Amino acid sequence: MQILFVEDNSSYADTLVSAVKDKFPEIAWDIVDNSSSAEALLDKNYYDLIILDLCMPSVPSGLEKDVQNGQQLFYYVQRLMPGTPIYILTGSELDSFATNLLRHGERIKLWGAAREFSTVLYFRKDETLEMMKELSDIYNEIISLNAIVINTRGKEIEFGRGQERALQSFVRSMGGFDGVYYPLSGLSGSLVGRIEVRNDRFNIIGVFVAKLGLSSKIHKENESYARHVRLMPMNTFTPLLLSMDKGLREYSAIFYTLAEGYKETLFDVVRVDPCKAVDVIKKVRNSMERWSTARKVSRVKIGEVRKAKLNDANFNKLAAQYDIEEIKDIEDIFVNISESCIHGDLHGGNVLVDQAGTPVLIDFGDVGFNYTGLDPITLEMSLIFHPDCVASEISNEIRSSINNWPNIDRYCQDNPFREVIKYCRDWAYDISGDDKSVLAAGYAFAVRQLKYDTVSADETIVLIKRIVDAIRIRS
Repeated sequence: MQILFVEDNSSYADTLVSAVKDKFPEIAWDIVDNSSSAEALLDKNYYDLIILDLCMPSVPSGLEKDVQNGQQLFYYVQRLMPGTPIYILTGSELDSFATNLLRHGERIKLWGAAREFSTVLYFRKDETLEMMKELSDIYNEIISLNAIVINTRGKEIEFGRGQERALQSFVRSMGGFDGVYYPLSGLSGSLVGRIEVRNDRFNIIGVFVAKLGLSSKIHKENESYARHVRLMPMNTFTPLLLSMDKGLREYSAIFYTLAEGYKETLFDVVRVDPCKAVDVIKKVRNSMERWSTARKVSRVKIGEVRKAKLNDANFNKLAAQYDIEEIKDIEDIFVNISESCIHGDLHGGNVLVDQAGTPVLIDFGDVGFNYTGLDPITLEMSLIFHPDCVASEISNEIRSSINNWPNIDRYCQDNPFREVIKYCRDWAYDISGDDKSVLAAGYAFAVRQLKYDTVSADETIVLIKRIVDAIRIRS
């Protein structure tokens, strides 16, 4: 357990820490006497509890103490670490300042515990026993939580501290002994994985999908799920079970239920059996039909389609970096293109498949109203650019034909995954519009890939220029 203690009275601080260490030996303390040092520690460390004096100096060994320093530090903690409990200490009766801070507290469930905890508590300095009792409850919960092991089966996964804490809290809330984590995706700063919750005999008691990401992304996914995903046909998506956004520092987490047997991604199926993969994609398409049939056709510039995948600032930076400014002439060309609700990140890793070939969709952070053809084009082009496809050699077997991408017949000739590619392209034509709209979607996706180094920039630029040439011919 990690505690940050902000107290300028060194004698009181030493006395309190000594008493607590005797009773709770597994607490690690960081002790500072001012608000600026406390902020510096908060920026780089993860804490389970913050204890702070109300009146403190702003700099080390400062002589001018002010309650405003404590107030600013309090607000800083709440912004940086929402839900992390804060104990406020004072040597006087509860004043208006302390009363105001207490209004920012709430009672919430933390650490997978069954009970709720107050996020803000006030203690007079002569009420040490009362504070020790509250601290004891938190200490016992944290010790139980830290006993939960997240087993990655030897894979090196860089969990943020809040991300690992989210997994531990979830396993504990489900009555588990430990959890086995299988990564499904780790792009765009979020981690998506399958988590198997096991009991103390290492038997699986539940299988779930976890998404662990920055709070802003998880909150957006919650909104997208409520507005769009839950309206899809049953059994075509992973049902939302639990969201978690407190006590995880800058992170939040969202957990979905998953039936056992969904151990493969669509990428795995493509690699082994392209024909079976086509059947899976057909089912995915059917599951999204409610979205695509509600589409409307708009006349927009290609630059607007590109902005759906890559904003102007990044586009201009990459165009200059790779000396491809000449492609910008197509940005002002108009296309007739359909818009509807789309998944927004429909690569093969976000489609889980069971042994019967039944798919479910995961990762709904980009669900929303956008250009309809982006979904099937993303699915097709992920076979070239997604790290999983590069690692499995799918990408290598396709890239030799990359310069033929605009001409589907030449592109698919001698291509071992032609069935998958052809079906995705036909899907794009059926729901997007005409040649230019499909090319615009391919252009948008390909330009975005210059942000990454999964595939060499030279190969990506060849693809971009072929698409741009095809657009010019049709304009």
